[in-house]
Amino acid sequence: MKSSEHRREERETRTAGSTVLQSAIFVPEEAELLVAEALGAKQCIVSTSADERIAEVCAGHVASFGEIHASAKTAIVEYCESRHRMFSVLTLRGKFAGFVQVSGPQGRPQFTNHDLNVLRILSIFIGKVVEADRLQKLSVSPFAQIALRQSTDQTIGDIVTQSIENPGQVSKILAKSFYREMTRAGFDFSQIIGAATEIISELADNVRKHSDRQRRRGG
Repeated sequence: MKSSEHRREERETRTAGSTVLQSAIFVPEEAELLVAEALGAKQCIVSTSADERIAEVCAGHVASFGEIHASAKTAIVEYCESRHRMFSVLTLRGKFAGFVQVSGPQGRPQFTNHDLNVLRILSIFIGKVVEADRLQKLSVSPFAQIALRQSTDQTIGDIVTQSIENPGQVSKILAKSFYREMTRAGFDFSQIIGAATEIISELADNVRKHSDRQRRRGG
């Protein structure tokens, strides 16, 4: 029979999962706070980068005690016998789409197998929200829909599926369409380069803001 403590934790898991699914807008910071609270952890990191290196080192591990480390050149999984860190992978339609990892169990020396299972379940909920978020963003962008339709004979349903399974390929399609449309509109190379530079500037600004948020949470 399940103990009252386990029944309580199961109710909390269902509540946390339902909260994640209440919105189709994915906000990593909100998901991190929710998972950390549900598991009584000091820190949670949610990454939705479908890095092939991380996918390779995580192959065969849905969830485990340990931590994922990724740099510009390498990605490794450091397994943790002390059980004060654990991670679970995110998947979209069977493909690696990122990971969730937590550390620092509060009020106890280590996480339990039950905690690991809760993290795995919450990761499934987060994966569903990431999928819904990508679908919503694609559906509200006329430029994205037109560009994707012009580049393929697939149905809109197939295009949506592709955007989830291979976002990198979709981003290349959008970039090529953006370049062609600017050329057709009469912009010269220097003006197109200026537009690309502005995109890079916006990206750098967002990366800086994200890094600042990560440092504040880590501090």
